[in-house]
Amino acid sequence: MSDEKREFRGIWFPASVWLDGRLTAIEKFVLMEIDSLDGEKGCYASNKHLAEFCQCGESTVSRAITRLRELGYISVESFDGRKRTLHSCLAKSARQTCSNGKAESSNRQERILDKVTSKEKEPMSGNSDEPFEEKLKAIVDHLNAKVGSRYTTKNKQLRGYVRARLGEGFTVDDFFTVIDTKAAKWRDDPKMRDYLRPSTLFAPTHFEEYLNEQSQPASYLDTVDWSKYELESL
Repeated sequence: MSDEKREFRGIWFPASVWLDGRLTAIEKFVLMEIDSLDGEKGCYASNKHLAEFCQCGESTVSRAITRLRELGYISVESFDGRKRTLHSCLAKSARQTCSNGKAESSNRQERILDKVTSKEKEPMSGNSDEPFEEKLKAIVDHLNAKVGSRYTTKNKQLRGYVRARLGEGFTVDDFFTVIDTKAAKWRDDPKMRDYLRPSTLFAPTHFEEYLNEQSQPASYLDTVDWSKYELESL
């Protein structure tokens, strides 16, 4: 996609976007790239373009778009099965400000952005972070059971890794897969056993790679169906 189609002299991150802790850095960059390409006919950039521009995988972009839609930052205006058109709420509010040229328009833009960033933050009932705590506990319990560790849900570093990966669209089952895959390969290897830790397993540079690895059986004997072999009594 040629930069000639852009009509801007740079990118400005609204404070509401920059400080939104629910968004990862990649999600913020994907949002601003969509916003910069959102003209009168919308942004029709493909996931491939967004992935190349943001230097990440297409699956990461797909998850980012899903997350941005959930939070109300973007909308899908049309999709014919091949071509998709996205619109940015930031671009819409900015156009309102430019067309009116009044202070009230600027205030309205800020209210729109504040409304977007406050979405999903209001507690439904009880502790608003309860779903995260439940997922975190399941992941920590699974990790401890598989690798013999004693991590707790209060570990700040572990909480940060889990929250970040969940925010990118990964699921609890994805965590289980990564844990199971690497535990099967590293648990009995003295040189690699120490890497069965959150900072390695759940790091942004490793997690998706580990998720796509194929688990290997511990040995060939584990693949044999011994029920087929009956020993004759002597």
